[in-house]
Amino acid sequence: MYPSGGMSAPDLVGELERWLVELARKWERFFAGDRQVAVPPERERMALERRLQELSRTEPPTAGERFRMEQLLHRFATHNQLWQRQLREREEARQSASARRALNESTARPVPEAGDEYAEVFSRYLEAVGRAGKAAPVGLDGFRDALEQQRRKIESSGALVEGFDVVADGGNVRVRARVRRGRQA
Repeated sequence: MYPSGGMSAPDLVGELERWLVELARKWERFFAGDRQVAVPPERERMALERRLQELSRTEPPTAGERFRMEQLLHRFATHNQLWQRQLREREEARQSASARRALNESTARPVPEAGDEYAEVFSRYLEAVGRAGKAAPVGLDGFRDALEQQRRKIESSGALVEGFDVVADGGNVRVRARVRRGRQA
């Protein structure tokens, strides 16, 4: 329902008032999550805004018509500010939720599989790092690779790695291999 151009000023103001009411309902439905209004009715808002700008350039013949026109312009401006604020808040909430989700995914502690020595040590390492107020500098895969490399180096020198201990020294957290001298038979 778009107002046409050949109307008198009072008829046009009345038509634009109805258009504003209809547009306000569409915005309400959009913010309520109505699937029939899946995107903001921005095109309709811009069209109404253009028509209102055209109307504001005309001089109404009576003081009553001027009052109605000013009231309509004011109501549109108020609605428009509300819609823009709600869109901004919705986008900020979406970005905040996305950031929280990304943070939760990056700090999620892996659940060690039964018998996975590296994952169990990594879990203890994450707890110690968290208590020290720091973030883990590496993920489980990088942690696993570093410990496997450490194990190979130690065992190539003739010692046996029995396991790994997490050692907190001041603000530093290290993982140390438990070593037994001599090769396993």
